[in-house]
Parts: sequence; structure tokens; C-alpha cells
Amino acid sequence: MGWNKTKCMMDRQLFVSIVFIYNITNVYNKLHCMRRISAVLTQNCSISHFVDDCGNKGLLWNCSGSNISKLPTVLPPELENSNTALDISYNRFTSLTKDTFEAIAAYSKLENLNNLYLRYNLISKISEKDQRLFESLKNLSFHLEGNPISCACLNIQSLKWMKDHQNSFADLGKVLCVENNHHVGHLFNDEIWRKFELDCQSKDWLTFSIVLLFLTMLIFTSIAAIKRYRVHLEYVILRLKKQWKGIPLRKSEDEFLFDVYVSYSESDYLWIRDKRYPKLEDLNVISWMTDKNSTPGGWVLEGIVNRINECRKVMFVVSESFLDMEWSSYAVKTAITHAFYNQRQGFIVVLIKDGVALEKLPEELKNIWWCIEYFRWPDEEESNEVILKRLTKALKSD
Repeated sequence: MGWNKTKCMMDRQLFVSIVFIYNITNVYNKLHCMRRISAVLTQNCSISHFVDDCGNKGLLWNCSGSNISKLPTVLPPELENSNTALDISYNRFTSLTKDTFEAIAAYSKLENLNNLYLRYNLISKISEKDQRLFESLKNLSFHLEGNPISCACLNIQSLKWMKDHQNSFADLGKVLCVENNHHVGHLFNDEIWRKFELDCQSKDWLTFSIVLLFLTMLIFTSIAAIKRYRVHLEYVILRLKKQWKGIPLRKSEDEFLFDVYVSYSESDYLWIRDKRYPKLEDLNVISWMTDKNSTPGGWVLEGIVNRINECRKVMFVVSESFLDMEWSSYAVKTAITHAFYNQRQGFIVVLIKDGVALEKLPEELKNIWWCIEYFRWPDEEESNEVILKRLTKALKSD
């Protein structure tokens, strides 16, 4: 038993050792690979004597035309302690990334690195990150001829930085704007620059105005849509709320508590209560009345839907005062929405009084007139009984 335990511990130690050796080997191979790449890059670069524009002699480390987008990290020893210029022209640099500048900064032995040639690369602007890195390299001149520098208003921040640091760019007179082939140095003339800034501000204001107009139209359109379809939105929210609670919005025929829910204006209340309600009650029609059956409080739409849901039919008493009420339109929309969501299109009854013309009825009712039963209340008292019997039959039928 002890031998097996010792053997197990030895196997585990052997496994750990193998994994450790593998990891060390892997790291070594990666470092070796990186050194080989840097060495190859360095081999593609030549060193020669040169004289700069100020007559200073030094060495030129020429890596131009090497099809590279990253600087070599291996520093030739002959460049130490001498005036040095680095030429990475005719390559694929689109921007001077942090890695690029870290590589330059790593040349700590190049105390006299004074020129960086970036001609004919793919640099279109000096980003904010590049600007900070440029500023970290002191006494270094940059050469940007042949790069597709963009002079669009979109890059005004980059151009302004270049204008403020013109002394760091030795060949701005040869750098062309990609949009119009004008010299960037020409753009930096104070008078021309002020005009350029004003033009950009005008474009910015135009863009801002268009966006503001679009947002304003969107807001007003949204408000109009919400106002128009408010009942539908509230009804959908109510259905989701009821479904979440497991409460059905539609009741079966035998669960109705009332025969009719009567919607009317306040001006018609006494007429309904004293004259119509008793007559309907005598004919065995159970009506929902506000003062008798309503429960105070709660969501308005939910209250209307609950009342309608407890009734076999809905009757709108349409009079001149009813048409003047905003509430009447809300109630009509709610009833119609509930009817069509629950396939109860035939449960709306309209009782017209005061000689109201059909053309004056709410648009919501006229749009579904094909499935509405309507009655016109006569002025002659002797005709009332006939209308009541027809109305009772309509209210009691399914």
C-alpha cells in the first residue's frame, strides 16, 4: 500500500516536470521566433552616411520599401552614440501605433535620433493617441510627404494639432491634402485656416440642424401616434398584465353579470336613471349604472374593460352632449378595441337621441357601422314602447 502511494507521488512529480519543461520550451521558441523576425527585418534595413537639411552629418538607418507595418526591435550596434535618422518610407504604416513609438523609445542608445522619415505610407491623420506619442519624442523631426492626409472637416482636430506643431514637420510644404491636392502648409495660413474653420462650423451647424429637425419630427410623430393609438397601446398592456396574472379578459356567455353596459354623458344621466333604467328593468334587462355598480379608484381603461367584460352588450347613448365629451371618444375606442380583440363585433348597440345626424357620429363608430345595431329614440311618447321592445330584444340576444 505504501509503495503504491510513493509510486503515485513520483508519477505526479514527473507529470508536473514534463509540463514545466514544455512551457519553458514553448516560451523559448516564441522568443526565438520573434528574434528571427526582428533579425530578418533588420537585415532588410541598410545603414549609410547622410547629411541632413541643416548640414549635420550622421548615419541613416534605411528600412524604406521593406513592406513592413511594424518597426524592427533589434538595434544595430554601429548606430549607438551617433546622429541617427530612421527612414521607414514606402511601407504600409496607416498610423503610428503605440507599438511603433515604444519601439522607437526602446532605442535608448540612440540618444541623437533626430529624423523620422514616414514618406509615402498610408497615414491619413494624426489621431489623439498618436499626438500624445509624438509629443513624448523630443527634438525629433517628422517627414510625411506622400501620405494621403485628409483635410476634411471630420479631421479638423488632427489638422489643428499639426498646425500647432508645424515645427515638428519638416516637409509640410510637400504634403498634399487627398481631397484637393493642395499643400497642407497652405491650409495652415492664418487667413485660410480661419475660413476653413468657419466653413466646418457651418457644416457642423447644418448637420446639427438636420439632426435636430429629424428628432423633432420623430418626437411629434411619436406623440401623434401615441395619442391616436393610445387606447390600443393601453389595451395591449392590459392584456399582457392580465395574462401575466392568469386572468382571462373574455368571459363565457353564462358568466355575464349584466345585460348591458350603458355609456352616456353627464347631461343625460337623469334621463337614463329616471326614465330609461326603470323601463328596461321592467322588461327584465339588467343594466350597469355608474352610481349603482362602479368601484372607485383603479386604472381608467381597466375599469371600462372590466365593466364591458361583465356585460352581454354595450350601449352608447349618443346625444349632442355625448359628442362634445372627450371621454365618450375614449370609451368608444375602448369598447371597439375590446370587441375586436375578443371577436365580439356584434355586441355594440347605439341609441341616438336629440335628432343627432348619423354624419356627426364618432368616426370609430362609423368605421364599424356594418356590425352595429342602432336605434333612434323618437320624440313621440307613444312610439317609445315599440322602440323599447326592439331594444330589449337586441340587448338580450347573444
